[in-house]
Amino acid sequence: MKILGDDDMGKGGIDVLNTETGKSTTVRKRETDGPMTIDDYNKVMQGANEAQQVKRADMINAQNEVSEKQQVDTGEELPKNPGGIQIAMRPKTAVNIMRCQLPAEVTSEINSHIDDVIIPKNVDHSKGLVGQIRQNERSAQLTFPHEGDEVGEMFSGVLQRLAKEFVDRSIGIECETSMESMWTVHSYNGDYNPVHDHGTRTPMGVSLIYYLKVPRCIERLGNPAEEFGGLNESSGNVDGFTYLTWGSNGMRDINMLRPITEEYIKPEVGSLIMFPSWLRHGVMPFFSTVKDDERRTFSANININLKQKVTGDHYRKDRA
Repeated sequence: MKILGDDDMGKGGIDVLNTETGKSTTVRKRETDGPMTIDDYNKVMQGANEAQQVKRADMINAQNEVSEKQQVDTGEELPKNPGGIQIAMRPKTAVNIMRCQLPAEVTSEINSHIDDVIIPKNVDHSKGLVGQIRQNERSAQLTFPHEGDEVGEMFSGVLQRLAKEFVDRSIGIECETSMESMWTVHSYNGDYNPVHDHGTRTPMGVSLIYYLKVPRCIERLGNPAEEFGGLNESSGNVDGFTYLTWGSNGMRDINMLRPITEEYIKPEVGSLIMFPSWLRHGVMPFFSTVKDDERRTFSANININLKQKVTGDHYRKDRA
């Protein structure tokens, strides 16, 4: 499993990517030589939250000052400053988003459980959802039980440990978690999800999207994070993509030195994104020439209870 990174990691272990240096560190080695199952990952991750996985100063929101390391890691020579003026940029984080890549074995096991158990049971979950998932007879939003279902209970444990990791990396405080709900979304041509947010029983909560099946018409599109061709001329460049927004600024606002407050996420099988439940998001419709081409995702909401109170000066403290 990999957290906050895109490098290939050994199955069964946990590697942490330092986004400042680009280097990854193995914090838990693989414990089995066979194919990894959800149960294996549930066992591997137990106790991981007690380990000191990365220095606090390397975490998001951990430091207010720009370190010397950040300034010299580019490999470029620092400009001469005959005037002796010291300069430091101070970017302000608006939202934290964690990306994980789950192994193919886990994705396959979840898909098999959905095909063999979740779809046949056909427990509708759409009552509390805004998704306009109804263009195909197979279009559905189905309950994935986190209690009374062995696979659901094991996977819930994995997701809650990732949620603890997310909170720890965001604010550096330990927390208790409980699963609020889990469900699957089965989208076909023309299905979409309007921009919305999620709710949890606790004031603080995290949500996630896990991509299980991606149609070929979406796979062949470019990744906006690497190169964005724009939306002009009916390009369809974000068909089927997840849209995230945490402000009113758009892509063009960078021309006025305003930070971009939106992002399009290209779905990739096995990829999971986790974010605060308040983050507004939606899903663009897609149009495939292949009959019954399915875009399948798994979603969940997780309740968060902090073990200590967050004070007003929390983000001004040096937690290195």
